[in-house]
Amino acid sequence: MNLKRTGRAAVSAGISLMLALAPVSPSVAFAATNSAIESTSAELEAARAHLNDLASQCETKFAELEDQQAELESTRQQITDTEGQIEVKEQELTDARAVLSQNISENYKTGINFLSFLLGSDSFDDLVSRVYYADKVAAHQNEAISTVLTIQEELDAQKATLVSSQEKQEELVAKTRETASELQQVVTEQQTYVNGLDAQLQAEIAAQQEAERKAAEEQARKEAEERARQEEAQRQAEAAQQGQTQSQTTQEQTSDDEGTGNSGGGSTYVPTPAPTQTYTRPVSNLGSGVGAAIEYAKSQLGVSYSWGGNAIAYTEFDCSGLVWWSFQQAGISIPRGQRLSNGYSSSMIGWCLSNGGWTTSQANLQAGDLMFWGSSVESTGHVGLCIGNGQMIHSNWNGVEITSVYYNAGSFVGGGPVV
Repeated sequence: MNLKRTGRAAVSAGISLMLALAPVSPSVAFAATNSAIESTSAELEAARAHLNDLASQCETKFAELEDQQAELESTRQQITDTEGQIEVKEQELTDARAVLSQNISENYKTGINFLSFLLGSDSFDDLVSRVYYADKVAAHQNEAISTVLTIQEELDAQKATLVSSQEKQEELVAKTRETASELQQVVTEQQTYVNGLDAQLQAEIAAQQEAERKAAEEQARKEAEERARQEEAQRQAEAAQQGQTQSQTTQEQTSDDEGTGNSGGGSTYVPTPAPTQTYTRPVSNLGSGVGAAIEYAKSQLGVSYSWGGNAIAYTEFDCSGLVWWSFQQAGISIPRGQRLSNGYSSSMIGWCLSNGGWTTSQANLQAGDLMFWGSSVESTGHVGLCIGNGQMIHSNWNGVEITSVYYNAGSFVGGGPVV
């Protein structure tokens, strides 16, 4: 029995020494990889900050462009109104000249002329009266014609001024649009750069995880080999001891054999793949009503903005085009234009003002309400659709997107239900 205890002590000491000499975690090997990830992360953070700055500049320029487009549209409307007034005055001038011509024609046909009219007087007082009357008639007709001509000249001058202003505004809009487009291109390029850095960072992280996985597998393999070696050493030590203690009982031999089986290898780390996000194209029928209009608008998220006022599903929208298209798909007919210059009955804002529920506070907006920005109710430049929970959906320079109801494209002038 003393020999048995001595053998077991030797085996335990050997196993302890083997465990003390087992390999350690290779974390130091990943220091260089961590440094690369930190460097890429810092570069990505700086690139995103620059992207946000560029996006802010682009949004400001886009708001400026919308204000200029609103002013240009107002000037065009004034030119249209002035042309209408000119047509009216031209008609008045034509009528006045026709009256004067008719008087002259009638005098000629009846043989009455100014001289015979005067010579027909039977007294001096009658002569003075006839001269005064003839003078008044001619003066009245000449004055009417002169007044119409003066107004027409003033309207022509006003139209010329408006046309000149329109040309300058069109030039300004063209320059601002060019600047906005250039900024948008820069934003797109910066976004591409950010996406590249983000992909690089993800690749570096994936590489590090793969290296750690392989290191863990290698560590587990070595630990398994070490355990197998230790178990084999223990088995040989116990077998040797059994040869030295022939007088052991069968139960003692069985006790010596406990724990000598192979316990298997170590566990292997297998990373769980990230879920794959997929884009599902919206179904063709999302229902009807205001709630459906919101869903139709959401189905166009990411579609490009259109400078030309188009409303083409999955292709391009301007701000009012997106709202109009969404309500049309939901079975609700509303005006195509959003500005009040189109008239109360022919504009989105006119309908909102007429329906009741108009509010100038974003906090009071309900899902389905339209929202308008500009310098005033009479001069708006942007429209969006409130979708509830403090959010709205609209088409701006960055395409169709969801953002806060406190989005600032100029100044918020108000909003309300369009139906």
